[in-house]
Order: sequence, then structure tokens, then C-alpha cells
Amino acid sequence: MPEREAAETTIVVLGAGINGAALARELLLSGVRVVVVEADDIACGATAWSTRLVHGGLRYLEYGELDLVRESLAERDRLVRLAPHLVRPLGFFLPVKGRWGGLAAAAARLLGLESVARAWRGRGRGSIAVGLGLALYDGLAAGHAWPRRRSVTTGTPGLPAVDARAFPYAAVYADAQMLFPERFTTELLVDAGRIAAERRTSFSLLTHATTASTAGGGLRVATAAGDTVDLRPAAIVNATGAWVDRTRAEILPPSSGRLIGGTKGSHLILAAPAERGALGDHGVYAEADDGRPVFVLPFGPRLVLVGTTDIPFAGDPATARADESEIAYLLAAVARLFPQAAPPPAAVIQHYCGVRPLPAADGATPASVTRRHMLVRQTDAALPTWSVVGGKLTTCRSLAEDAAAEVLGTLALPVRETSRERPLPGSLAAEIRPACVAEATRLLAVAGIPADRVAAAAEGTIALFGARGIEVCRRAGRLPATAPPLIAGTDLPTAAVGFAIEEEWAGSLADIVERRLMLSFAETLSRTTLAAVAAEMTRLGRLTAAQADEEVRREVERLRVHHGKQVA
Repeated sequence: MPEREAAETTIVVLGAGINGAALARELLLSGVRVVVVEADDIACGATAWSTRLVHGGLRYLEYGELDLVRESLAERDRLVRLAPHLVRPLGFFLPVKGRWGGLAAAAARLLGLESVARAWRGRGRGSIAVGLGLALYDGLAAGHAWPRRRSVTTGTPGLPAVDARAFPYAAVYADAQMLFPERFTTELLVDAGRIAAERRTSFSLLTHATTASTAGGGLRVATAAGDTVDLRPAAIVNATGAWVDRTRAEILPPSSGRLIGGTKGSHLILAAPAERGALGDHGVYAEADDGRPVFVLPFGPRLVLVGTTDIPFAGDPATARADESEIAYLLAAVARLFPQAAPPPAAVIQHYCGVRPLPAADGATPASVTRRHMLVRQTDAALPTWSVVGGKLTTCRSLAEDAAAEVLGTLALPVRETSRERPLPGSLAAEIRPACVAEATRLLAVAGIPADRVAAAAEGTIALFGARGIEVCRRAGRLPATAPPLIAGTDLPTAAVGFAIEEEWAGSLADIVERRLMLSFAETLSRTTLAAVAAEMTRLGRLTAAQADEEVRREVERLRVHHGKQVA
């Protein structure tokens, strides 16, 4: 196909989670037109309900998936370098009970004897098995400038204060944390828009939209605003995560079999000062009583994130909730590590739950199902159509690169460029961050932020938006005098609401609170804060006063029902 036809080729990506967003960005780098259609909002599915880690997959070594670990380690390094404001190195403390445990189970898994391995899992991994695994982990990461693993004894100063009687041995190694994958996904799409402008092609994102097939393989998209858009793409990629099979049923002829065998993963957010203090600057990667991996992680300066469960789930992914048994299971895992300060159920200020879009694997245990990604061609479709199966936060970019190469190759179009060395729009290296915060401080002071709040507002804005936070602070100076300079109950400028709407496709109060400004994770979120956001949306003409009251009521109820969060 001649080069000039690339800009005349439209590819539709269904789903604006981290994989769909990364794929849209990757395709645009080769000059095609891209339309992303999302039934809800950016990053509203499994992306938002993950364990928020960027890691090589130490556990995958037990299943012999060395290529997946190698790919994940390379992508971990790349994301830390290209998005340092959102992906940061995190040290991990891995406590163990004894010396020899886990060797037999690991050998059985490598031989494909999962049932034998399960019979041994309750005995736990020992320091020798962990040391061998981490040595291989370091070997697969060769050439990358990360701290090497080391063996320690529990109780070593400066490391998490795990119960030394139950776990006398431990190892320390490094991976990374993506505190807000919602923000990461949004920036992927912001960059997609920038690439479209650079390449003189087009990019559209239609959120809160429904999709149906039309004759000849086209798509009809109905938006929340009541508009209807008919699309005649050259290809379709179904990247709707746990909803892949449902989406296939909507846009393709009836298909036999299923692609997704999802599992439910629940997480807790704890207001537990003792555990947060015990973690320090590390996360803990341990085993629950049944041998399943459990993470206890710092979640900002005050909170603790605990996850996760791994339970087969066959219902509508939107209905998945953390149940009482899962909450008790995760609390028990924390108590096992920190018995002197076991968090009570009242420490759970919030929980969340999502369905992992794992490949269907009848008869396999959830833990043994691969976390690698696959691109499945739908041979019964009227035009080239694929479904994305599997994947994880860490490999979103490499998944996109692989998928774009296959889709473009099928359309006889060249891959002109990849995202391997392209930073995200908010990328902010550590050495220039102080200057960026200083400029944000100056702009907010000029905008009338109270002197005793300016420093916190500047830090909070740059932490959330990276280098793009400077534009948020400039907008603060353009607000009318009648608008409050800060969102009530927060250290974020009110201008961030308009920025999320006009620059980041936020269309509802929930979009802003849960996936742009991340206010839903605030320890003391109040109705006053929600009302302040809704009031600014009203001032901007996005809501009427009556709609604002209803949006606040619905968001309070949604947070209570979905996440067990009580809004003050």
C-alpha cells in the first residue's frame, strides 16, 4: 500500500483501558487515523483495580515463563525512565519462614506438575528457593542499573518490621510502583492527541458510548450526548479487557468458545499508621496461609494498600465486589506479618475489586494461568478484527507495539515509529522537578492561593500532573474572582477541574473524582469536596445546579456500594 494511504486508513480501538490507550498511541505513530470507543470512562475497568505495580513478575519464574519475565523487566525499566512522575522504583521486602521450603513445589511446577506443586504450597517458600529465584531475576535484568537482591535477617534496621519469630529470614529486591494507572492511561491518550497533530492525522476518543455492528462490518456508535457516529474502519481491535467476549458478541457473528477466563482480584486501603510506619519506604511481598502471594504496599505517605485475591469469576465484570471473606482473608495476611499491630476491620477505609482479563484455561488454577498478552484474530469477521487477551500494567507498551505491528502488517502498512523512547507528556525527571515545583509555587501565589497553602498545592499539582501541572497552575490565575482558588478540603487548585474536562475528556463528576484528580482515595473525602467539584463543573456549563446535586448524591452512593467508602 502506498505511503500516502496510511493517513486515509482508520482503525477503531474498542476500550480505553491501559492496553487500548497504549495501542491507539502506537498506531498513531505510524500515521493512521484512530478512533477509540469506550463504554464508560478512561481506565474504568481492570486498569483502575490493579495492584498498581510495575514489576518483572518474580512469581512467573516458578512457571518457567522466562521470556515473560525478561520482557517485563525491560518494560519496567523503560516505564520508569519515560514516565518518572508516575512510575517510581520501590524496594521490596520478601520474608520467609525457613530455609528449604518451596524447592519441591518449584521443581514440580517447572515440570508441569501443578497438582503436586499445590500440595506443597502451604509449606511456604524458603530462603534458598527465594535466593535462587532472585538470582535468576537479577540475571534476566542484566544490563539495567537496578539494585541487586540481598539476603537479610528480619529486624534489620531500615527494613519493614515484619514478625521475626514467624519470618526469621528475608530478601530485599527492587521493582516499581505505578500509584495511579488512571493518570498514566490518561496521559497515553493525551499523547495520542499530540502524535495525531504531529503526524497530521486524526485521533478521536468517544467515551460513555455504546457500539453496535452495521451491515458490511461497520460500527454505529451512540454517544452519551445523543449523537450517532457511523464508522467504516479498515480494522477493529477489541481491547475491552474482561468484557472482550461480551464485545465480540455485540460486533461479530456468534462465536464458539470464550477467550476470557477472568479472575476476581480484591484490594484493601487501610488507614493503619502502625503498618504504614513499619513499611517505611518498602513494600512487602509475602504469602498468605494458603500460599497465595500477598502485597502490603505504601499508598502515599499515610495509607497502606493490600492485595490481592485470585478467584474465578464468570459474571458481569461491572458487578464484581470485594466480599467479606476476601476482606477477612487480606486482613489476616497483614496480621500474620504484623501481629503486634494487626489492623482491625475498621482500618479498612476503602476497598476495590476488578476482573483480570486472563485467557480462558479450563482446569487450570488461577495462579497458573499465564499473564502474557495475546492478540487473537477473529477469522469470522467481515473486516480485519482482533481481540486483546491478557496483559498487565507493566507490558502495556510492548503489547501495543506487538499488536500495532500485526495490525499494520495485515493492512500492508509500514511501522514508521515505535514508542520505545517516547516520554509521556508529563514526564518529569528528578533533577528538574524542584524547578517545576518552584514555578508552580510562583504561579499559584500570583493566582491568590493562601500563603500557607501554596507549597502543598504546588507539590500536589505537580505530583498528579507532572510537567503538565504548570499549565494547571497558569489556569488558576485565569479563574474569576468568584471561584474559590482551591477545591474545598484539598490542596488542589480549582483550575484542575476545568483542565480535566477540557484537556483530559472528563465528562462526569465520577470521571474527575475517581480517575483524573484521584480524590476518591482521599482519606477524609467529604461531600463538601464533591460539591466543590460539581460547583466548578456548573460554572463551566457542564452541569445545571440540579444535576450537580444529583451527581454528588450518586457519587456518594457509588463509593459506598462499590468501595465501602463512607463520605463524610
